[in-house]
Amino acid sequence: MARGMDTQAMVPVLAMAAEILSMLFFRWVSVPDLKYSPYSSAGMLWKLEETAAGIAWNYQVPSAVTEAADRTAGLLRAGMAVGIALGILFIVLAFWKKVRAANLGRAAFLWNAGVTVAAFAWVLDTNMALNLLEGRENSFSNLTIFSHVQLTAAAYLQILLAALIVPFIRKLLDTRKEYAAEFYQERQDTADRGIGKRTVLAFVLILTAIPAVILFGIYFLNDRSDYFISLCVIILSMLPFFFVFENRRPQAREVVVIAVMAALAVAGRAAFFMLPQFKPTAAIVIITGASLGAEAGFLTGALAGFVSNFFFGQGPWTPWQMFSFGIIGFLAGLIFRRKREKWKRYTVWLCLYGGLATLVIYGFLMDTASVFMGMGAVQETAFLAMYISGFPMNVIHGTASVIFLAILGKPVMRKLDRIKKKYGILEP
Repeated sequence: MARGMDTQAMVPVLAMAAEILSMLFFRWVSVPDLKYSPYSSAGMLWKLEETAAGIAWNYQVPSAVTEAADRTAGLLRAGMAVGIALGILFIVLAFWKKVRAANLGRAAFLWNAGVTVAAFAWVLDTNMALNLLEGRENSFSNLTIFSHVQLTAAAYLQILLAALIVPFIRKLLDTRKEYAAEFYQERQDTADRGIGKRTVLAFVLILTAIPAVILFGIYFLNDRSDYFISLCVIILSMLPFFFVFENRRPQAREVVVIAVMAALAVAGRAAFFMLPQFKPTAAIVIITGASLGAEAGFLTGALAGFVSNFFFGQGPWTPWQMFSFGIIGFLAGLIFRRKREKWKRYTVWLCLYGGLATLVIYGFLMDTASVFMGMGAVQETAFLAMYISGFPMNVIHGTASVIFLAILGKPVMRKLDRIKKKYGILEP
């Protein structure tokens, strides 16, 4: 057994600490209509009776309904107390017993996820009652994006952490295995076997899980938790990247290359801030995907979109930008990796892809996002108007990608090839 707490074993411990802090100090239920009322517009999990009183004050809810909501709130508070007790016990046993605390950890994470499900049921029942009082239909949109009461990101954090930690908690807590540092690694060119199962799995994950998270933010969080959705996208982006390392642990030098390329993409976007849409970010993401693989391309694009918006402004558009940059980097990896020596006029094809991908894929996705973010009604005419009005800016962005790929493509890819051969990184 390793002495103290191994780094990987700290992951579930810190995750449980985050859940406890979330239940104690963060607001779980949001009622925006109470913003200018005597009641708080967001309520804590352990005092939802105040939230129920505010809802009754604002919507003239019958006392019988309020009493039922108070009883359910009391049960949720009891469930929270049990979850906190299980969490504290797990943290103590994780330091003391390590891997033997795995079963208790699973129970604690799943219990806390169940508390979120119960809170969601409380919110759903409240919204259905309010819709009946107002004569509104209990449709999907009226119970999600147009609902009166919603859970915040702090509540959904419990489910996210349970999904990420529970399947791997035993491996994370097992500190008995000693990992030897890899000072030397055999460098050899592996045969090109086309698109493998790992990349297909990554592609499915990217096309299903990440759009689902973004749509979840639109309907259930009402675009009020941009950082939470962005972090979820980053976590999901990291999973396909780490699929590259199936039989070994990634080394620092392998991750640093991705960080450097993401930093270059961010710096490029900031350097050309005075020129609307004329940015090298998409070109750098495409170069990364073509040189280092599809998974690395997606992660670089997602990181570039998230970090650069600390300069340009975070908002509900951030997850859309992360996905848009990431998907063109991923596709570049699928199409162009290991084709450099086989294709004539490789740079011409790369520039052509960069222009079309930026114009069609990035432009289409961001224009679609603008409809969801900026228009009250989602209609065909709204989409058509947005696509037409955004086309000139998308042409400028696509032209910039072609120019920067023509200038930076060959020299940057030669440098990345040299790094890969010298250090034997990012190879299957």
